[in-house]
Amino acid sequence: MAARGRPGRRTALAHLILISYCDHENAMSSGLRTRARKCGDGRTASGTFAPGRERIPQQTMETPKRTTMRFRHLDMNLLVALDAILTHQNISRAAERLFLSQSATSGILSRLRAHFEDELLIRNGRRMALTPLAEELAGPLRTILAETEKLMSMRSSFDPATSERQFTIACSDYVWATLIIDILAELRAIAPSVDIFYQGPSTRFFRTEIDFLIVPDRFMLEDCPFSALPSINYVCIVWKDNESVGDSLTLDEFLEMRHAQAYSERTTFIEAWFFKQFGRAPQAGITAPSFTLLPEAIIGTRFLALIPADLAERAAATLPIRKVEAPISLPLMTDVLQWRVSQDRDPGQQWLRTLILDVAHRRRNSS
Repeated sequence: MAARGRPGRRTALAHLILISYCDHENAMSSGLRTRARKCGDGRTASGTFAPGRERIPQQTMETPKRTTMRFRHLDMNLLVALDAILTHQNISRAAERLFLSQSATSGILSRLRAHFEDELLIRNGRRMALTPLAEELAGPLRTILAETEKLMSMRSSFDPATSERQFTIACSDYVWATLIIDILAELRAIAPSVDIFYQGPSTRFFRTEIDFLIVPDRFMLEDCPFSALPSINYVCIVWKDNESVGDSLTLDEFLEMRHAQAYSERTTFIEAWFFKQFGRAPQAGITAPSFTLLPEAIIGTRFLALIPADLAERAAATLPIRKVEAPISLPLMTDVLQWRVSQDRDPGQQWLRTLILDVAHRRRNSS
């Protein structure tokens, strides 16, 4: 014997059927009472006077109407009842399965007969039998209910190995050239059909199709969730053959040397830090169009550049540059990964967020 517990989905739907049916019956009886009241002088709807009834003004309260989902004029809630009736071919047993009374189940059968214009269930000797139409309905009906069960139990899922989803990331050229490049290498192995698109730093995050935003923590958006990426320290680099600079610099030499800097319309983080520490910022000798071009910009010059350590390591592998020990402890740079609140529980975004953070921490630990 099966243990009795919480009603399943079909049982819950059966209760909706009962409610729908009762609403229908209440509406019918309410309509009759309303027509009787409209006579207003003690007469019933048939035109006769009810004994002892006086003409008394009445205030009526409207019962809120329950919205019923219909398809081609059929209450969709009745499909579960139809399945029970066709399966058991017996009103009593169908009523037990639906947790309804026999009269309510008989009423539902009447509505189904009216809709299909067919008896559906007929007496055959001492037993009830299905009509030819009812036999045709039984198979497709079970398929519909099974698919509905499947639909109702579905949850959003994401399989990186087979997904062809596209993600857009807004970030600086530096973040793309270091962190995102490593993430793309991982994706080729574990998610070959997932596409990543680049979007430059955007102030229109809420009005575009950008999925992720990676920005310095001082520029993070207050209304979006975030995860901090591992902090990166700055290092000094010079051209490998720059004989005017040894392996280290004094503070005076450091401040007097001309620097290669990335173009910016506002004060950069490193400039603001120098102003706060020394009341002045290093003198710019050249400006490059972007941060990632600074290593190339100093080749063949006597300029010095301050760049994040991971960018310096990547550039040193292919360019004639070298690191120089700074005379001061340079600041750390911290970026944050942000996304929309509405996408917080999206499985695909959750997966990519985890991957981004994992790659970022592995890179930090290996440096």
